[in-house]
Amino acid sequence: MAEIRDPHNGTVLHRPPGGGVEEGESAAQAVRREILEELGIALRDIRPLGAIHHVWHWNGRAVAEQASLFLANPADDERLSRGEAPELVEANGERVKTLWRPIQVDESLPPLCPARLCQLLESLR
Repeated sequence: MAEIRDPHNGTVLHRPPGGGVEEGESAAQAVRREILEELGIALRDIRPLGAIHHVWHWNGRAVAEQASLFLANPADDERLSRGEAPELVEANGERVKTLWRPIQVDESLPPLCPARLCQLLESLR
């Protein structure tokens, strides 16, 4: 998860790495491109998990989004295989901390975005 802080109100959220789908690109192509750009990881096999339509608040406004989620193999990168969490680098050069967190809802951790991510993952077990 990427740990992000809302510049408007300081709220911390945990959000899976990724980004937008560019014109002419599928969601699978986008996730491979975004993960390579942001984390330097070339994903091999990915499996679509589904999509979550949600609204979240960022920088003082509501953002409607469809989050397409994919499962990847941590063996695609040695750092992940060792349980490390590589730093995420945004297009503007900003560096963002990433971390592993349990699938289960944990009230001691920052909220997930999308909020229903835990429920989707739990349903796949």
